[in-house]
Amino acid sequence: MRKVCTVLLLLLIPISAYAAEDAPGVTLPKVVVTATRSEDDPWKVPAKIEVIDEKTIELTVGETITEQLKKNSSLNVIEYPGALAGIGIRGFRPEFSGITKRSLLLINGRPAGATNLATVLSNNIERIEVLKGPASSLYGAEAMGGVVNIITKKNTGAPTAMVEAGFGSFETDFQRAAVGGGLGKNYDFDLSVRRFEQSDDYRMGNGETRANTGYGTQNGSLRIGLDLAGGWRMDVSGDLYQGRDIETPGDIFDGDSKSGSKDIDRYSMDLTVEGKTGPANRLSVTAYRANETSENYKNYTGWSSPVPADPYRSYDSEIDWTGLQIKDVYDRAGYTLIVGADYQEIEKKSRSYNQDGTRKAPYSPDEGRTNRAAYVETVWRLLDERLTLTAGARYDAFDVETKKTPYKTDFTPNTEGFSTLSPRAGLNYLAGNGIRIHSTVGKAFVPPTAAELAGYSERVVSGTTMITRGNPDLDPESSVTYDVGVGYERPEWGLAMDITYFYTDVDDKIIKVTSGNTTTYRNSLSAEMEGIEALFSMDIGTILGWSRSLSVFVNSTRMLNAEEEQEDGTVKDIHNVARYTVNYGVGYDDGTVEARLHLRSRGRMKDTDWNAAGYPEVEYPSFTVVDLTVGVTPRKGHRITLKADNLLDEDYYEKKGYPKPGRAFYLSYRYGF
Repeated sequence: MRKVCTVLLLLLIPISAYAAEDAPGVTLPKVVVTATRSEDDPWKVPAKIEVIDEKTIELTVGETITEQLKKNSSLNVIEYPGALAGIGIRGFRPEFSGITKRSLLLINGRPAGATNLATVLSNNIERIEVLKGPASSLYGAEAMGGVVNIITKKNTGAPTAMVEAGFGSFETDFQRAAVGGGLGKNYDFDLSVRRFEQSDDYRMGNGETRANTGYGTQNGSLRIGLDLAGGWRMDVSGDLYQGRDIETPGDIFDGDSKSGSKDIDRYSMDLTVEGKTGPANRLSVTAYRANETSENYKNYTGWSSPVPADPYRSYDSEIDWTGLQIKDVYDRAGYTLIVGADYQEIEKKSRSYNQDGTRKAPYSPDEGRTNRAAYVETVWRLLDERLTLTAGARYDAFDVETKKTPYKTDFTPNTEGFSTLSPRAGLNYLAGNGIRIHSTVGKAFVPPTAAELAGYSERVVSGTTMITRGNPDLDPESSVTYDVGVGYERPEWGLAMDITYFYTDVDDKIIKVTSGNTTTYRNSLSAEMEGIEALFSMDIGTILGWSRSLSVFVNSTRMLNAEEEQEDGTVKDIHNVARYTVNYGVGYDDGTVEARLHLRSRGRMKDTDWNAAGYPEVEYPSFTVVDLTVGVTPRKGHRITLKADNLLDEDYYEKKGYPKPGRAFYLSYRYGF
């Protein structure tokens, strides 16, 4: 009853009270694919899905997908200098590394092959679909808080091209180019490249320079499409990212004493063949491969008492993803059936080095994970398509293993397996007069790691052999989430809004337990998250009948509760989850001038202070950051853009000890033809 009363009370409060994040736009896109793994009308799907369109991406200040998401989808992020970032959706703690997370990143519906979101840049993108809520019934592991699906451009019409160059604060310069379109009757392609370099250290909001913060990146993507006989089609695509001499300053508490650098390489490629197998059936098959490699260098020795040293290679990591997706969509009037199967292999390797360049044992052993899955999703459209009902489930089977690792002799390789079932159902009702009611309920999961299931290691401490042993009887961490929301849309007024309540109950969290000289893992503890998500956008120009657009937008998440149980029976706030995140602002477009004033307000949140004795819990201060973008098109094909990042020079951080840059300006010129 308390939760119901809370929801009713918050529904009476104006949406702007919790405004957060940038609304994708007044008009919804024609189709989305993430909610059901097939094309569908976003106004008719039950799942809560937000779309960041190409225009919004262009007007958003920031180079990475992380910047796009935090400024356009009111989720939580964690960001470090040196190209390291991650996200958390609906109260789940943001995560930036490893193959086991609680938010799933896709590119065109297949796993992106990126544990670090800073390596996925935001060019050549048609739109970003953000599904908030559990999606393990369709996508399996990691889709606990939600799914981010990056949809890349597919230009099949007349060829077009563009080139752009720019420069800005901190001795920054950047260039990009793109070309794509049809080649004859059956062929089409898209090619894009981008280079970005920040040669100088950035200045923080307090006016001081943060040493060791320069970096350079480059990336590119290529897609080749071919129309085959009988309505079939084949697309081959790939993308590549390289980060070179990326400086990592370390915690500001340590000054410059723990700085370093790293090189990052990431690539992914896929082959998709799709076509009709009957009047109402469409089959698609996608094979993909991805790799993420990081080489890390230190400028110091030791950790607790660092001593300056010549830069030396300290640690490498390499992760490979290989997979196959098969999907069949049966579509009849009033009914759609989606069935499919997924197969994926992941291999993770790590290497550690001494200061003299010789190898030593890494902290964790090499590991692998194999996943086989089958899923079904049903969609019923009733009452002249005013009522949409969805129901589906997915069965996942996993084999995980710790592998023989060079130089690591303190453990025994092992293999274990488990399986799980993830159901989900939803309802969407168009009540008339622009009103939409939607609700979903679903189960999601995160698998145990290879070490938690199959690990075994020994180390000697003060003459005693300490053993860490995996537990083959572990269950996956699981969650059940339900949400309910009300939307309202009046295109003739330029008005769109939605308010959604969600509640998540997490069970079977995995913890370490020690008995005598043996440490193992078991399922225990729980967590609860509940909150309100609000969207609002209105075009004043449409209401007043202007030939230009003047819009206001709000996108927010207000956490009512985000707590996790502790071993002593107490509960505490989940760390790195803000009490509220609000994106809001004003947009203007008259065909010649486009402008966007964007504000992001983030509330207080908890974390651990690793630099203080006893590692106490601390609370981050709230902040508001203001961005401004102005784009001018003086002649057809020519565009000049000025972007101001952190316009008011706010001194803030997304992670304690790692302040973000202060005020910065970037100017670019683009020519398209």
